[in-house]
Amino acid sequence: MLGRPALLLLALGFASACQGPVAPSTPPSRAASPAAAPASAASGQAAYVIAVLTGLLALDNDGRVIGRLAELPPQSFASGAMLHPAGRQIAFVLTNTSQGAQNGFGSDIYLVNADGSGLQRIVTHEKENTFYSGPAFDPSGRFLYFQRRSSVLRDGTPVTDDGIERLDLQSGERKPILPDGTDPTISPDGKTLVFVHLIRSQVDTLWVADTDGTSARPFFKVKDRFFYMQTPRFAPAGCQIVFSGAGRTLVNRTSAGSHSAHLGIPSEVYLSPCDGSSITTIGETFDDVTPVWSPDGTRVGFAIGGQVSQLTIATREVKKLAQSDAFSYGDLVWLR
Repeated sequence: MLGRPALLLLALGFASACQGPVAPSTPPSRAASPAAAPASAASGQAAYVIAVLTGLLALDNDGRVIGRLAELPPQSFASGAMLHPAGRQIAFVLTNTSQGAQNGFGSDIYLVNADGSGLQRIVTHEKENTFYSGPAFDPSGRFLYFQRRSSVLRDGTPVTDDGIERLDLQSGERKPILPDGTDPTISPDGKTLVFVHLIRSQVDTLWVADTDGTSARPFFKVKDRFFYMQTPRFAPAGCQIVFSGAGRTLVNRTSAGSHSAHLGIPSEVYLSPCDGSSITTIGETFDDVTPVWSPDGTRVGFAIGGQVSQLTIATREVKKLAQSDAFSYGDLVWLR
Protein backbone atom coordinates (compact mmCIF):
# COMPACT_ATOMS: atom_id res chain seq x y z
CA MET A 1 0.00 0.00 0.00
CA LEU A 2 1.24 3.49 -0.82
CA GLY A 3 1.33 6.45 1.48
CA ARG A 4 2.23 7.50 4.97
CA PRO A 5 2.01 5.20 8.01
CA ALA A 6 -1.03 7.11 9.21
CA LEU A 7 -2.92 6.05 6.09
CA LEU A 8 -2.09 2.42 6.82
CA LEU A 9 -3.68 2.69 10.22
CA LEU A 10 -6.74 4.37 8.73
CA ALA A 11 -7.11 1.48 6.32
CA LEU A 12 -6.81 -0.99 9.16
CA GLY A 13 -9.43 0.91 11.10
CA PHE A 14 -11.95 0.85 8.26
CA ALA A 15 -11.26 -2.77 7.44
CA SER A 16 -12.28 -3.54 11.00
CA ALA A 17 -15.21 -1.15 11.17
CA CYS A 18 -17.66 -3.87 12.08
CA GLN A 19 -15.27 -5.76 14.32
CA GLY A 20 -14.08 -3.14 16.77
CA PRO A 21 -10.69 -1.50 17.08
CA VAL A 22 -7.59 -3.12 15.69
CA ALA A 23 -4.04 -2.43 16.81
CA PRO A 24 -1.63 -1.34 14.08
CA SER A 25 0.25 -4.10 12.31
CA THR A 26 3.10 -1.82 11.22
CA PRO A 27 5.58 -1.43 14.08
CA PRO A 28 6.76 2.07 14.89
CA SER A 29 10.24 3.06 13.89
CA ARG A 30 12.82 2.44 16.57
CA ALA A 31 12.15 4.29 19.78
CA ALA A 32 13.76 7.67 19.98
CA SER A 33 17.30 7.62 21.26
CA PRO A 34 18.25 9.16 24.63
CA ALA A 35 19.04 12.36 22.73
CA ALA A 36 15.32 12.62 22.02
CA ALA A 37 14.32 12.66 25.67
CA PRO A 38 12.10 15.57 26.74
CA ALA A 39 14.12 18.78 26.84
CA SER A 40 12.60 22.21 27.34
CA ALA A 41 15.61 23.86 25.75
CA ALA A 42 15.18 21.88 22.54
CA SER A 43 12.45 24.11 21.15
CA GLY A 44 14.68 27.19 21.19
CA GLN A 45 17.34 25.42 19.15
CA ALA A 46 14.97 23.72 16.73
CA ALA A 47 15.02 24.43 13.02
CA TYR A 48 12.51 21.65 12.32
CA VAL A 49 9.84 19.67 14.09
CA ILE A 50 8.91 16.25 12.75
CA ALA A 51 5.76 14.25 13.52
CA VAL A 52 6.65 10.56 13.62
CA LEU A 53 5.35 7.33 15.12
CA THR A 54 7.29 8.04 18.30
CA GLY A 55 6.00 11.58 18.79
CA LEU A 56 6.93 15.18 17.96
CA LEU A 57 10.70 15.52 17.69
CA ALA A 58 12.70 18.74 17.53
CA LEU A 59 15.63 18.81 15.07
CA ASP A 60 18.50 21.28 14.76
CA ASN A 61 19.77 22.92 11.57
CA ASP A 62 21.76 19.80 10.72
CA GLY A 63 18.76 17.51 11.11
CA ARG A 64 19.90 16.00 14.41
CA VAL A 65 17.27 15.12 17.02
CA ILE A 66 17.70 17.40 20.03
CA GLY A 67 14.61 16.51 22.05
CA ARG A 68 10.91 15.88 22.13
CA LEU A 69 8.85 18.98 21.49
CA ALA A 70 6.07 17.81 23.83
CA GLU A 71 5.07 14.77 25.81
CA LEU A 72 2.15 13.00 24.12
CA PRO A 73 -0.20 10.36 25.55
CA PRO A 74 1.13 6.79 25.56
CA GLN A 75 0.15 4.42 22.72
CA SER A 76 -0.39 7.29 20.34
CA PHE A 77 1.47 8.58 17.31
CA ALA A 78 1.70 11.95 15.61
CA SER A 79 1.31 12.83 11.94
CA GLY A 80 0.29 15.66 9.63
CA ALA A 81 2.15 18.48 11.41
CA MET A 82 1.53 21.98 10.02
CA LEU A 83 2.90 25.36 11.15
CA HIS A 84 0.56 28.27 11.89
CA PRO A 85 1.21 31.28 9.59
CA ALA A 86 2.40 33.31 12.58
CA GLY A 87 4.94 30.61 13.38
CA ARG A 88 3.87 30.27 17.00
CA GLN A 89 1.77 27.09 16.91
CA ILE A 90 1.78 23.69 15.25
CA ALA A 91 -1.34 21.71 14.38
CA PHE A 92 -0.99 17.95 14.15
CA VAL A 93 -2.96 14.72 14.22
CA LEU A 94 -2.72 12.27 17.11
CA THR A 95 -3.95 8.72 16.64
CA ASN A 96 -4.52 6.76 19.85
CA THR A 97 -4.19 2.98 19.50
CA SER A 98 -4.91 2.02 23.13
CA GLN A 99 -7.94 -0.15 23.82
CA GLY A 100 -9.23 2.39 26.35
CA ALA A 101 -9.05 5.42 24.06
CA GLN A 102 -11.90 7.91 24.35
CA ASN A 103 -14.60 7.04 21.79
CA GLY A 104 -12.57 4.05 20.58
CA PHE A 105 -9.95 3.78 17.85
CA GLY A 106 -9.59 7.04 15.93
CA SER A 107 -7.62 10.26 15.69
CA ASP A 108 -7.87 13.83 16.94
CA ILE A 109 -6.32 17.17 16.01
CA TYR A 110 -4.14 19.03 18.49
CA LEU A 111 -2.44 22.39 18.74
CA VAL A 112 0.87 22.92 20.50
CA ASN A 113 2.99 26.03 20.82
CA ALA A 114 6.24 26.01 18.87
CA ASP A 115 8.12 25.96 22.18
CA GLY A 116 6.32 22.76 23.21
CA SER A 117 3.91 24.36 25.69
CA GLY A 118 0.13 24.67 25.57
CA LEU A 119 -0.78 21.26 24.18
CA GLN A 120 -4.54 21.21 23.52
CA ARG A 121 -6.99 19.07 21.60
CA ILE A 122 -9.18 21.09 19.26
CA VAL A 123 -10.96 18.36 17.24
CA THR A 124 -12.07 15.12 18.90
CA HIS A 125 -13.19 12.01 17.02
CA GLU A 126 -16.75 11.49 18.11
CA LYS A 127 -17.09 7.75 17.48
CA GLU A 128 -15.19 4.56 16.72
CA ASN A 129 -13.26 4.45 13.43
CA THR A 130 -13.40 8.19 12.81
CA PHE A 131 -10.15 9.78 11.70
CA TYR A 132 -8.88 13.26 11.02
CA SER A 133 -5.89 14.10 8.85
CA GLY A 134 -4.11 16.81 6.86
CA PRO A 135 -4.68 19.94 8.97
CA ALA A 136 -3.94 23.13 6.99
CA PHE A 137 -4.22 26.75 8.08
CA ASP A 138 -5.45 29.53 5.88
CA PRO A 139 -3.02 32.51 5.57
CA SER A 140 -4.86 34.50 8.24
CA GLY A 141 -4.49 31.66 10.74
CA ARG A 142 -8.15 31.91 11.65
CA PHE A 143 -9.37 28.82 9.80
CA LEU A 144 -8.11 25.26 9.97
CA TYR A 145 -9.01 22.84 7.18
CA PHE A 146 -8.76 19.08 7.55
CA GLN A 147 -10.09 15.76 6.29
CA ARG A 148 -12.66 13.74 8.21
CA ARG A 149 -12.93 10.05 7.39
CA SER A 150 -15.44 7.75 9.02
CA SER A 151 -16.91 4.33 8.46
CA VAL A 152 -20.69 4.33 7.96
CA LEU A 153 -23.29 1.75 7.01
CA ARG A 154 -25.18 2.20 3.76
CA ASP A 155 -27.81 -0.39 2.95
CA GLY A 156 -26.20 -2.62 5.54
CA THR A 157 -22.75 -2.40 3.97
CA PRO A 158 -19.82 -0.59 5.64
CA VAL A 159 -18.44 2.18 3.43
CA THR A 160 -16.05 5.07 3.96
CA ASP A 161 -17.32 8.62 4.20
CA ASP A 162 -14.64 11.20 3.31
CA GLY A 163 -14.78 14.96 3.30
CA ILE A 164 -12.94 18.19 4.05
CA GLU A 165 -14.13 20.36 6.92
CA ARG A 166 -13.26 23.86 8.14
CA LEU A 167 -12.90 24.98 11.75
CA ASP A 168 -13.10 28.65 12.72
CA LEU A 169 -10.52 28.87 15.49
CA GLN A 170 -12.05 32.11 16.81
CA SER A 171 -15.72 31.19 17.00
CA GLY A 172 -15.39 27.40 17.17
CA GLU A 173 -17.77 26.99 14.23
CA ARG A 174 -17.05 23.83 12.27
CA LYS A 175 -18.65 22.74 9.03
CA PRO A 176 -18.14 20.35 6.11
CA ILE A 177 -17.22 22.14 2.90
CA LEU A 178 -16.20 19.43 0.41
CA PRO A 179 -17.04 15.75 -0.03
CA ASP A 180 -14.52 13.17 -1.27
CA GLY A 181 -11.35 15.09 -0.50
CA THR A 182 -8.18 15.01 1.58
CA ASP A 183 -4.86 16.88 1.99
CA PRO A 184 -6.14 20.47 1.62
CA THR A 185 -3.76 23.39 1.04
CA ILE A 186 -4.70 27.06 0.91
CA SER A 187 -3.23 29.67 -1.47
CA PRO A 188 -1.24 32.62 -0.04
CA ASP A 189 -4.08 35.01 -0.90
CA GLY A 190 -6.57 32.84 1.00
CA LYS A 191 -8.94 32.47 -1.96
CA THR A 192 -8.15 29.02 -3.35
CA LEU A 193 -8.10 25.51 -1.91
CA VAL A 194 -6.30 22.66 -3.67
CA PHE A 195 -6.89 19.11 -2.46
CA VAL A 196 -6.57 15.46 -3.38
CA HIS A 197 -9.87 14.34 -4.85
CA LEU A 198 -11.07 10.85 -3.92
CA ILE A 199 -13.30 8.39 -5.73
CA ARG A 200 -14.73 5.74 -3.41
CA SER A 201 -11.97 6.66 -0.95
CA GLN A 202 -9.22 6.05 -3.51
CA VAL A 203 -6.91 8.78 -4.80
CA ASP A 204 -8.09 10.35 -8.06
CA THR A 205 -6.11 13.54 -8.81
CA LEU A 206 -5.74 17.13 -7.58
CA TRP A 207 -8.81 19.33 -7.57
CA VAL A 208 -9.23 23.04 -6.86
CA ALA A 209 -12.10 24.95 -5.25
CA ASP A 210 -12.90 28.24 -3.57
CA THR A 211 -12.08 28.16 0.14
CA ASP A 212 -15.76 27.88 1.02
CA GLY A 213 -15.89 24.63 -0.97
CA THR A 214 -17.72 26.00 -4.01
CA SER A 215 -16.66 25.71 -7.67
CA ALA A 216 -14.79 22.42 -7.13
CA ARG A 217 -13.16 21.13 -10.32
CA PRO A 218 -10.05 19.29 -11.56
CA PHE A 219 -6.83 21.25 -11.01
CA PHE A 220 -4.62 20.14 -13.88
CA LYS A 221 -5.07 21.39 -17.43
CA VAL A 222 -2.62 18.75 -18.70
CA LYS A 223 -3.79 15.16 -19.13
CA ASP A 224 -1.12 13.47 -17.02
CA ARG A 225 -2.36 10.92 -14.55
CA PHE A 226 -0.88 9.40 -11.39
CA PHE A 227 -1.28 6.05 -9.71
CA TYR A 228 -1.01 7.85 -6.38
CA MET A 229 -0.44 11.39 -5.11
CA GLN A 230 -0.50 13.16 -1.78
CA THR A 231 0.14 16.34 0.20
CA PRO A 232 -0.02 19.27 -2.25
CA ARG A 233 1.47 22.40 -0.68
CA PHE A 234 1.19 26.00 -1.89
CA ALA A 235 4.46 27.94 -1.86
CA PRO A 236 4.50 30.69 0.80
CA ALA A 237 4.66 33.33 -1.96
CA GLY A 238 4.12 33.37 -5.69
CA CYS A 239 1.94 30.79 -7.33
CA GLN A 240 3.34 27.26 -7.19
CA ILE A 241 2.31 23.93 -5.72
CA VAL A 242 4.60 21.07 -4.75
CA PHE A 243 3.29 17.54 -4.23
CA SER A 244 4.45 13.94 -3.97
CA GLY A 245 3.29 11.49 -6.62
CA ALA A 246 3.88 7.99 -7.92
CA GLY A 247 3.19 6.24 -11.20
CA ARG A 248 2.91 9.30 -13.45
CA THR A 249 1.53 8.59 -16.92
CA LEU A 250 2.05 11.29 -19.52
CA VAL A 251 -0.26 11.79 -22.48
CA ASN A 252 1.66 9.47 -24.81
CA ARG A 253 4.11 7.56 -22.61
CA THR A 254 4.88 6.50 -19.05
CA SER A 255 7.48 8.51 -17.16
CA ALA A 256 10.59 6.62 -16.05
CA GLY A 257 11.81 7.50 -12.58
CA SER A 258 14.95 5.84 -11.26
CA HIS A 259 13.63 5.33 -7.75
CA SER A 260 10.57 3.34 -6.76
CA ALA A 261 7.85 3.54 -4.15
CA HIS A 262 5.71 0.61 -3.10
CA LEU A 263 4.81 -1.85 -5.87
CA GLY A 264 7.79 -0.67 -7.93
CA ILE A 265 6.03 2.50 -9.08
CA PRO A 266 8.19 5.64 -9.56
CA SER A 267 7.86 8.15 -6.73
CA GLU A 268 8.87 11.76 -7.27
CA VAL A 269 8.41 15.32 -6.04
CA TYR A 270 6.58 17.52 -8.55
CA LEU A 271 6.04 21.23 -9.05
CA SER A 272 3.09 22.84 -10.81
CA PRO A 273 2.04 26.47 -11.33
CA CYS A 274 -1.20 27.27 -9.59
CA ASP A 275 -3.10 27.33 -12.87
CA GLY A 276 -2.33 23.61 -13.33
CA SER A 277 -0.89 24.18 -16.80
CA SER A 278 2.22 22.01 -16.38
CA ILE A 279 3.87 19.43 -14.12
CA THR A 280 7.64 19.32 -13.58
CA THR A 281 9.66 16.68 -11.77
CA ILE A 282 12.02 18.39 -9.34
CA GLY A 283 13.33 15.39 -7.39
CA GLU A 284 13.12 11.63 -6.98
CA THR A 285 12.47 9.77 -3.73
CA PHE A 286 12.39 6.09 -2.94
CA ASP A 287 8.99 6.41 -1.29
CA ASP A 288 6.11 8.84 -0.86
CA VAL A 289 7.03 11.98 1.10
CA THR A 290 5.32 14.95 2.69
CA PRO A 291 7.00 18.05 1.21
CA VAL A 292 7.26 21.30 3.14
CA TRP A 293 8.40 24.70 1.85
CA SER A 294 11.24 26.60 3.46
CA PRO A 295 10.07 29.91 4.97
CA ASP A 296 11.67 31.84 2.10
CA GLY A 297 10.11 29.60 -0.57
CA THR A 298 13.41 28.68 -2.25
CA ARG A 299 13.63 25.08 -1.05
CA VAL A 300 11.46 22.09 -0.28
CA GLY A 301 12.18 19.76 2.62
CA PHE A 302 11.06 16.21 3.32
CA ALA A 303 11.98 13.41 5.71
CA ILE A 304 12.64 9.87 4.60
CA GLY A 305 15.20 7.17 5.29
CA GLY A 306 16.01 8.58 8.72
CA GLN A 307 17.11 12.00 7.51
CA VAL A 308 15.83 15.36 6.36
CA SER A 309 16.55 16.38 2.78
CA GLN A 310 16.48 19.90 1.35
CA LEU A 311 15.76 20.33 -2.36
CA THR A 312 16.65 23.71 -3.89
CA ILE A 313 14.01 24.65 -6.45
CA ALA A 314 16.27 26.69 -8.75
CA THR A 315 19.07 24.13 -9.08
CA ARG A 316 17.29 20.84 -8.20
CA GLU A 317 20.20 20.15 -5.85
CA VAL A 318 19.38 17.84 -2.94
CA LYS A 319 21.19 18.29 0.37
CA LYS A 320 20.86 15.46 2.88
CA LEU A 321 21.21 16.31 6.55
CA ALA A 322 22.32 14.13 9.47
CA GLN A 323 21.23 10.49 9.62
CA SER A 324 19.09 9.57 12.63
CA ASP A 325 17.90 6.31 14.17
CA ALA A 326 15.06 8.14 15.96
CA PHE A 327 12.82 8.09 12.88
CA SER A 328 12.68 6.69 9.38
CA TYR A 329 10.05 9.00 7.91
CA GLY A 330 7.64 11.66 9.10
CA ASP A 331 5.75 14.88 8.44
CA LEU A 332 8.11 17.84 8.64
CA VAL A 333 7.60 21.39 9.91
CA TRP A 334 10.28 23.87 8.77
CA LEU A 335 10.54 26.49 11.53
CA ARG A 336 13.48 28.61 10.33
